[in-house]
Amino acid sequence: MRLSSLAAVFYRSPPHGEDGLNLRLAFGLFLVYLAVLAGLAKAGLSWSGADSGNGLLVWVLGGSMFYLSLCCTFFPAPTTWIVMLLASDYLAQTVGLEGMWIGRVVVVATLCALATGAANLNEYHILTFLLRYRRAAAVRQTRMYRLARRWFAVSPFWVLVLFSLIPIPVDVVRWLAVACRYSRWRYFVAYFVGRWVRYALLAVSAIGFVLLPWHIAVIQLVLIAAAAARLAPAIHRRLQRRPGRRRADV
Repeated sequence: MRLSSLAAVFYRSPPHGEDGLNLRLAFGLFLVYLAVLAGLAKAGLSWSGADSGNGLLVWVLGGSMFYLSLCCTFFPAPTTWIVMLLASDYLAQTVGLEGMWIGRVVVVATLCALATGAANLNEYHILTFLLRYRRAAAVRQTRMYRLARRWFAVSPFWVLVLFSLIPIPVDVVRWLAVACRYSRWRYFVAYFVGRWVRYALLAVSAIGFVLLPWHIAVIQLVLIAAAAARLAPAIHRRLQRRPGRRRADV
């Protein structure tokens, strides 16, 4: 792709699609949402300087939600560690909430699921924007897409819930939902439900096993290594198929 063609994707308005979405408004609201979280985190940090446990809590929750609101396909940062750390006894003792384990599970799972839902909703809008271009929209003409669409149409909501619950490196079902123009609000709710259950399980594990920060770091590193091991063969095969690749002389 030429540099001018790439620039056109970002600086020229695409033709209006059939999605009926106001993407400029959606992206604007997402930026406002991030600004509010950043403001809360900054205020909490200032408040915590006066030896306030509440200020520290606001800073940690605001900063964590900001981070999780960015984690999606376009910014594939790990999320397990931050959920477990938020729920851990280590952090609870720091802010004086060590005895409220049920409340910690509910609050952490709810706030983290909302933040991840916001990230996925923003990804929905980004993919919708790209699908308004003819080259990207051509995927809807492929046989594989038509087969996948028929499979997805059987129970789209619960398919999204299931895939949001399972930790997988690349969630292509999200892309399929966007390509099928599935309702973005049902999409958001499905991911909120699935991630709430997943994050609640992570929170209960962190509390039940009394995990320290170094335990959580090891768990996250193991998950990253497992994901890399699953993706490595596919990446290798793709590199092998690259056109113009020269074989090394024997």
